[in-house]
Amino acid sequence: MAQTNFYLGKSTNRAGDSEISMRLYVSRDIRVRVNSGIWIDRKRWGKKNEINVPLINGNEREMLLEKRSTLKSLTDHLEKIINTSVDKTSINKTSLESQIKKFHRPSAKTIEPKEESFFDFMEKYLTVHKLSNSRKKNFRVIIRSLKRFELFRSKEINKKYRLSFSNLTLEVLHEIEDFLGNEKQVFLKYPEIYDAVPYSCKVAVKTVPRKRPPNLDKNGIEIPKGTPRERGKNSVADILQRFRSFIKWANNNDYTTQDAFKKFSIGEIVYGTPIYINNEERNCLLNADFSDDIELETQRDIFVFQCLVGCRVSDLLKFTYNSIKEECIEYIPRKTREDRAITVRVPLNKTAKNLLEKYRNEDRKTLFPYNTEQDYNLKIKKAFERVGLTRMVTVLDQQTREEVQRPLNELASSHMARRSFIGNIYKKVKDPNLVASLSGHKEGSKAFARYRTIDDEMKKELIDFLD
Repeated sequence: MAQTNFYLGKSTNRAGDSEISMRLYVSRDIRVRVNSGIWIDRKRWGKKNEINVPLINGNEREMLLEKRSTLKSLTDHLEKIINTSVDKTSINKTSLESQIKKFHRPSAKTIEPKEESFFDFMEKYLTVHKLSNSRKKNFRVIIRSLKRFELFRSKEINKKYRLSFSNLTLEVLHEIEDFLGNEKQVFLKYPEIYDAVPYSCKVAVKTVPRKRPPNLDKNGIEIPKGTPRERGKNSVADILQRFRSFIKWANNNDYTTQDAFKKFSIGEIVYGTPIYINNEERNCLLNADFSDDIELETQRDIFVFQCLVGCRVSDLLKFTYNSIKEECIEYIPRKTREDRAITVRVPLNKTAKNLLEKYRNEDRKTLFPYNTEQDYNLKIKKAFERVGLTRMVTVLDQQTREEVQRPLNELASSHMARRSFIGNIYKKVKDPNLVASLSGHKEGSKAFARYRTIDDEMKKELIDFLD
């Protein structure tokens, strides 16, 4: 009887996935190792050499369940070939690879071709277009939003509406823009739309019901459960830009000849002045006594460490002791890994080294005892408020594009640590390319400009040159 063992290959593709390899025991003397053609994220490969599937429902769980099922079907198929073969010596790597190729690409059957829908083309775009996992998730937000728009327009015109390349006119694009910016009102009017196509694809695992206080708006009115957040103008513009890329792809591949975006003006993405804390405020936060709340103290220390290395929180959570090389943190930013795999090295100063030693635990896989990213952000806000980092700052309201005053502690988050790192260094060296080499931005990056600003101190230095 044939037997199969599984291994995960060391190499990765552009999406960061690794291919599952199979070792088939054909006979006592014949063992063949072949690649399965099935790729997964390394973090989803378990110690027992099997695909680990998360409990939370969502796109990732469905994808992994499908891959697990495909791997089992492929294994059963190959083992059946081996077990029914009269001449086992004829089975080799070449013959099994041929069978695997046929398994993944079976001969076409004579069936009536299915007319592809608008969303079929969107799914095809996700399949053939080279996008990182994060960008694929962002594009799925667009797919769900447009499916809800279909249902919304059907409700409004009292008949079934289907989006297509032919009816995607300039007028419809304006309707989609209004819909994206007003989904909260749509939810309140037609909540059944969000039962059919949820605002978020994540479904929490059922737990014992807990009594929680109702979620109230600024006027004290209870907000219905599942109400979508109001999108800012930047978010709407970003979604429309990604949607426009899909339409251009469809035109380039001759799936359509129409492009309403040629006459449609997408709103400009506008960012306010970057808000960050200076070194004195950071030291005030670090030196505050939080001994009565160890949990808060830990998250505060992690935030200060992030201020000293300037990484994104997604990279921070992945750091291990292997990330420290020659008294530097060394990593490849996850966000740009597939487009631009550049290694970033940030020297560790004395404070950063002290924080590492404070929480050193070689048995732990991470540098610090992290909580969830959401809890991390909540603790940062609480720590700011406790030490009095509550100065009023001027920010841009993304819904109204008007300036508003808000206390610093309400704006505090993990990303403020990255802005603080970049802003404070830029004030000293004033060389964007040098700072970008520490933050992981490429030279001349437009995104990098959002993290730095010309503050009053730098202006004063420039005016002093006139004396």
